[in-house]
Amino acid sequence: MPDHKLKTIAGKITHIFAHRFVVETNEGSMLADMTPKGLEQAALRLGDAIEIEGEMKPSELKVSRLTVGKTTVTIDQKKHHEHHGDADPKTALKSARNAGYEPIGDPRRKPKHFEVLGRRDNKLTELHIELDGHIRKKKDVAADDQKWRDVISN
Repeated sequence: MPDHKLKTIAGKITHIFAHRFVVETNEGSMLADMTPKGLEQAALRLGDAIEIEGEMKPSELKVSRLTVGKTTVTIDQKKHHEHHGDADPKTALKSARNAGYEPIGDPRRKPKHFEVLGRRDNKLTELHIELDGHIRKKKDVAADDQKWRDVISN
């Protein structure tokens, strides 16, 4: 995992793309992301002198503090899936069985669903099962599929 460090930069806004913007600094141009929630907290305009601080990622600075003029705002950079509550993998397994699939391995939790590998009629299928148990997607899986190789080989 790369080591992302806090960085503070100052410059002028040269481009704005919704909640992302480009700041021209003494070191060159830098893309910054203030999230849609951050955009609600601070109105940006082209040419604004700005100071921002945040976590430097490979492609952009994730802004956690922004100062425009005399206004400073703090921006919470939460992961998008954190608002999704707890879910019981047993619900996903039950849904797979009710649809006629024998689950293989453990359900894999994603932000909004579980992925379950199931077998029916000697065919493998990847099931995307919403947290409430609704199957929203079925995808055929080859016996040598790399994504599921650890489960298939057992």
